[in-house]
Amino acid sequence: MLLPSANGAVSSTFRGLRHRNFRLWFFGQLTSLVGTWMQTIAQNWLVYQLTGSARDLGLVNFVGAIPLVPLTLYAGAIADRFEKRKVIFWCQAAMMVLAFLLAVLCWTGTVRFWHVLLLAFLLGAVQALDTPARQAFVVELVGKEDLSNAIALNSGVFHAARVVGPAVAGVLIAVSGVAGAFFINGASFLAVLFALFLMDVALIRRTGGGRESAKDLLGGLRYLRRERLPRAIVVLISLSALFAMPYYVLIPIYAREVFGRGAQGYGVLMSAAGVGAVLGSLYSASHRVGTHKGAAITAGSLTFPFLLLPFAFCRSYPVAILLLVGVGFAFVVQNAPANSLLQELVPDDLRGRVMAIYVSLFLGLLRVGSLLLGALAEMTSAPVALAALATAGLLVGLWVRYRYPELSRAG
Repeated sequence: MLLPSANGAVSSTFRGLRHRNFRLWFFGQLTSLVGTWMQTIAQNWLVYQLTGSARDLGLVNFVGAIPLVPLTLYAGAIADRFEKRKVIFWCQAAMMVLAFLLAVLCWTGTVRFWHVLLLAFLLGAVQALDTPARQAFVVELVGKEDLSNAIALNSGVFHAARVVGPAVAGVLIAVSGVAGAFFINGASFLAVLFALFLMDVALIRRTGGGRESAKDLLGGLRYLRRERLPRAIVVLISLSALFAMPYYVLIPIYAREVFGRGAQGYGVLMSAAGVGAVLGSLYSASHRVGTHKGAAITAGSLTFPFLLLPFAFCRSYPVAILLLVGVGFAFVVQNAPANSLLQELVPDDLRGRVMAIYVSLFLGLLRVGSLLLGALAEMTSAPVALAALATAGLLVGLWVRYRYPELSRAG
């Protein structure tokens, strides 16, 4: 595959695609993640149909965090000890089975709220093992020289799927119900499984500490306790996940109750954030951000919650769409450089264990924040709850800027 070479900046932005294995991963993930976003939209809509409760929307997102606590350290050790490609393959296969099971429950009309909770718990357990391995796998596909670019492109894949998936899900739900979205998600996992199968194993740059090193479950914790800059990244992203990032939990309520739209309107709102995120990913993949990651992380951590404040009280559907484009852009400008900078700083033999801590804090606190946001919205209102947590997220960004000034200077 040839890179776009008519313009040097464009070529530089997509340089990670020079690597054959990463190209397979890139396009396999793109297909699979469209299905994943379809399931996310369909599951939230299903819960809202079953219960009509903002609290239950938060609860479904929260239960997926429960397995993260006991599995985090083991997941990191597994990623450092075993072949990551095989770990990811079996985890993706397990998630495919769970998606098909939810589709069957919906098709047969037997689905209940507790089914959704149980499957969300099981999915969280699989993701606890899968995500650290996937995070640490990218460097094995491209090497450290293209790691920052590849992570930004990975983020672009995730958010490009976020544009397509919700829009397709909104139409599909309106036409045929939620079961079709769950089934298509299950089928989409075949793309990433096929990509993993086709990879040239000889080109994979194996990293990790081996069997003996991986037995040290606390190595990642000691590293983060010792090193200020990596710790600053983990603290910022974790607290942002707790306060600002769960905003999407309330989007079904905004779509129906604030803007008077149905499933299609919900899909459009989520896709708007996805469009901004794709633009943010392309910006993050550029050479400009590659040499100023700390500045981008700091700017994104302040802009992201700041834009959520006007969205919280917005009553205009077109304006809300524009605000969510900005929210999506700022979200990625904060998170993609943070991920790549952390992986560049961490030694190869500790990467799986450190990324397991990073990912589990991110996913765990995101789900805790979802529960908190849903409960607060139930007690007050969606706008008040969102504004409160966005304000907390903005204060977190300012605090980290003051507490860890070296972060904004990091390249």
